[in-house]
Amino acid sequence: MKRVDLIKEIAAEFELIANRLSETEVATVASVVELEPQHLAEIAKRTQKLTGLKNVKLKTVIDKSLLAGIIIRIIEEFGALFIKARICPSKGGDRFQL
Repeated sequence: MKRVDLIKEIAAEFELIANRLSETEVATVASVVELEPQHLAEIAKRTQKLTGLKNVKLKTVIDKSLLAGIIIRIIEEFGALFIKARICPSKGGDRFQL
């Protein structure tokens, strides 16, 4: 069992190094329901635009304590950034408003 834990730690460290080399920041997106791929792509695009980050990789978390919308959490070297967003109905389907 200790080997499995060790492999998990090695994989996590590898991911951190790979993200640093590719200038990728990991953002956690919390929502009350699972998000569709097109919504995740829109969230990544808007997060990059708002923060000026070169690359953003999203990790999703289901948070049943939320009533609606999403919370995006980005931890950088010097602090944390939280972005709250809501889904706005539109003619072309649901859109995120950040």
